[in-house]
Amino acid sequence: MSAGQHIDTRQLGLVCSHSVRHSLRSGSGLVFILLALFFSLTVAHLVISPFELLVNQSEEMGISQSGAAIEQQVLNFARPAVDWALSPRQVDDPLAQREADEKTQRWVNYVLDERPALLSAVFFIMLFGMPLLIPFGAFNQTTGDIGNRGLRYQLLRTDRANIYYGRLLATLILTVAVQVFVVLTVALYLGLKVQMYEATAIVSWSLQGLFALVAISLPYVALCAWFSAANDSPMVSLVICNLVIGGVLFAAFLIALKWEQGYLINYLLPWGIQTRLLAPDTSTVVMTAVGCLLYTVAFSWLGARKFQSRDL
Repeated sequence: MSAGQHIDTRQLGLVCSHSVRHSLRSGSGLVFILLALFFSLTVAHLVISPFELLVNQSEEMGISQSGAAIEQQVLNFARPAVDWALSPRQVDDPLAQREADEKTQRWVNYVLDERPALLSAVFFIMLFGMPLLIPFGAFNQTTGDIGNRGLRYQLLRTDRANIYYGRLLATLILTVAVQVFVVLTVALYLGLKVQMYEATAIVSWSLQGLFALVAISLPYVALCAWFSAANDSPMVSLVICNLVIGGVLFAAFLIALKWEQGYLINYLLPWGIQTRLLAPDTSTVVMTAVGCLLYTVAFSWLGARKFQSRDL
């Protein structure tokens, strides 16, 4: 029997709502919320504070500079780093390499010149940092109850699929809620305090940034659900989630130093595609989001299959 044959929407909703309330009271849920807020707001502060410092120094020295001119000074330092982060792999074909370099340059110009640059920097850092934080909120979706045999009582009233997917959905809701709060806070700060970008530009880019964060969260939460269903110890589940998510990125970097194609290891997880969620063309964003959804479906299926077959 497959894990999805006895899904009942009412029972799924009950499991989900109970899990959301429990996650807000549990230690793991609160730790994730605090870590995510601390990381995201710290990143925003580190990105925005150099701009504010230059503004204050200009005012103290009596130098008349517009906000755009001061931002350009900041971007002159940031542009090489962004160019390096988005630069394509070197290939032997000169024509293909030139086309890739031109595409990268358009991408860099898009996020730094055509969109609010300070907000772009925050989103790019969060795209790499959030996957490393998600395990702290998603590692114990079913592990704890598997270890203490607490699920046996729930199985008298509902099917395994409802428990698994209900808790997965609850974790996604908590993760997305935190991301909405963070993006809203950063956008309001830029709009009300910095007052350099138009409100429409901040809103539109914030929505795409939020979309990107949600899209990459789906597969990582599903991956943690899989590992959670495969372990009896919450601590073991947390360690495995962190080792796999961070290990894939680190292994790809090390192997690529010796073997040119080593970067392909990144594609075991969304590491290899997730920055494209902030690409200038809509087709690339849509295809990347579809790729994240396929990762999510695959990890969810593997996790549900494991949860369905194991002894509870």
